[in-house]
Amino acid sequence: MATIHATERGRNGGHLPPGQPSAINSIEWWLCYQASRVICCSQFMRDEVTDTFDLPADKVHVVPNGVDPSAWPSPARPAASDGSLLVSWGRVQYEKGFQTLLEALPEVRRSVPDVHAVIAGQGSYLAELHDTARAAGVDDICDFPGFVPDEELKDLLHRATMAVIPSLYEPFGIVALEAMAAGVPVVAAASGGLLEVINSTGAGALFPPGDARALSTVLRRLLADPEARARQCRNATTLLASHYTWDAVAAATLPVYVRAVRR
Repeated sequence: MATIHATERGRNGGHLPPGQPSAINSIEWWLCYQASRVICCSQFMRDEVTDTFDLPADKVHVVPNGVDPSAWPSPARPAASDGSLLVSWGRVQYEKGFQTLLEALPEVRRSVPDVHAVIAGQGSYLAELHDTARAAGVDDICDFPGFVPDEELKDLLHRATMAVIPSLYEPFGIVALEAMAAGVPVVAAASGGLLEVINSTGAGALFPPGDARALSTVLRRLLADPEARARQCRNATTLLASHYTWDAVAAATLPVYVRAVRR
């Protein structure tokens, strides 16, 4: 059994630069070829894996990621003490799209003067993000705390006005489920698995990947509409309970293993 959450080709924008990426791609191909069954976390990844590694469609199965809402308790929302706080987190790499949030902030600040952003995480793109923040003139309202332990992240999310997930490439986007479980309204790029999780559910707002102007429009609209944010959170709670509990994930995984064993 092989479970694929991303591919090296996907992480490199559909291309394979010479050197290590090509070697990693070869190992991924070998893994998928040898596996009896392959599990992917979204239909987006199923299509990518099937096409990239030339696999028969009936060998690749979709089982979404899950989240334990009890691990992300959502207390009664405290009075805002951070103004309008936007929180984004994850591996700090180009494909995570944090630069789109930074490029959207100048226009957001003109409408929402008390806005502040936190981008948490470590990665090779951190220096470029600092440069982008300075170039956009928003370095004074952006924090880059680096790696944040789970308990601190939960506290940060409970203080957040919105969670922003601007990924350019996202096989699934479990951070969206974590934000929903924490009771935070979600704004996400319509990329990969994020689109599948959020589209037509009312549990979050979407914008075209990499489009800073569109992200700014969505953020300004939601920051001015507390009821819309509350409605998103209610829809998110329903979505998690119906599709993304670990019981639901286990129930979807078991038949794949049974088919592999019987074969």
